Amino acid sequence: MGAKVIVLGGGFAGLAAVGELARARGVRVQLIDRRACSTFLPLLPDAISGRVGAARLLHPLREHCARLGVEFTRAAVHRIVPEHGCVETDAGTFSGDSLIVCLGCETNFFGDRAAAAHAVGLKSLDEAMRIRDGALKLLGGGPERAAGRRVVVVGGGYTGFEAASHVLRLLRVQGGWRPEALREVRPVVLVEKGDQVLGNCSDRVRQWSVEVVRGFGVDLRAGCSAESFADGGVTLSDGTALEEACVIWTAGVAPGGPCAGLGAPTTPGRRLAVDEFLRVPGAPGVFAAGDVAGPVPSGAAGPLRMAAQFSLAGGRCAARNALRSIKGEPLVAFRAPDLGYVVPLAPGAAAGVVLGREVYGRLPSALHYLMCAFRSWSWQDRAGVLLDVLTGGKGA
Repeated sequence: MGAKVIVLGGGFAGLAAVGELARARGVRVQLIDRRACSTFLPLLPDAISGRVGAARLLHPLREHCARLGVEFTRAAVHRIVPEHGCVETDAGTFSGDSLIVCLGCETNFFGDRAAAAHAVGLKSLDEAMRIRDGALKLLGGGPERAAGRRVVVVGGGYTGFEAASHVLRLLRVQGGWRPEALREVRPVVLVEKGDQVLGNCSDRVRQWSVEVVRGFGVDLRAGCSAESFADGGVTLSDGTALEEACVIWTAGVAPGGPCAGLGAPTTPGRRLAVDEFLRVPGAPGVFAAGDVAGPVPSGAAGPLRMAAQFSLAGGRCAARNALRSIKGEPLVAFRAPDLGYVVPLAPGAAAGVVLGREVYGRLPSALHYLMCAFRSWSWQDRAGVLLDVLTGGKGA
């Protein structure tokens, strides 16, 4: 029957690994994911405002695997048992000669049960639609409904900035708000517990992005957090009490329970501390890629940031090394060039570093959407993303 490789998770890394494995001869491949579709996470903020249609973000896993000759099992992973090369799921136990863990990360509420009960993360299309509906219900119709009501975004990183700007676009396009009213009332409050937002960005990119979102109408507060939740409202640490709030939680993510059950070393952010070959220490035959893994480049102080470019490269590298480990061949070290980053802000503005150069305005925004289209998993999705962006979502 040949060797078998099991891939856990059908995100960027998982599908990149499956694609690489499908080209190998004499190898059976099984993808396991609890979801029916892979979600294109970089465009979730756009789904809030409707700039990109929701249908563009979902890619059916069963059909994808069928085209590649790969077995797909829809199941939730409960436990990984590396010493036996098996995975325990709610659909049974599956074993293979090698495992590739690409389970991604979940919203991290840092043990705050009240936040978990009242706030909405941004890791699925369902959550993006809940945010969209909640914001329109709360503030749709214009500024006359804004007294004691706000959309509160917790977390001043890339996702927080994107979510805040797309909520404002939603209120302008669908909610009856005029741009000057957004700037006057500032119905979206973005709070960051630390003293500095966009901590991984350069000073100039940070300053430019802050000025842009404030110009849109974001009430940006550093050194502030969501302190307590009650009866649909929220109280901030600076004393602001909101009677009603739609709270979006983008303050952090972390791997889920199955990864913690491996008992493997982790980074400070709880990602799996893989070696240079993306192997999980102490777990023979187990590799990890994507957001769940924290590879540290040579000479770097910490792991690579979470980004689609590293997930795709990591999935392919993990697949090659899984095959090499089965054949007893030398493994290949993971090397992924850093093309840079972009912080896309609605509408049509972005800032970042591309190929070592700081860029601002419409050019990096266009590059962001072009890369999203390029990285989509079908020609229909690629064309659809570009059509939506060019028509402002009217092509959805």
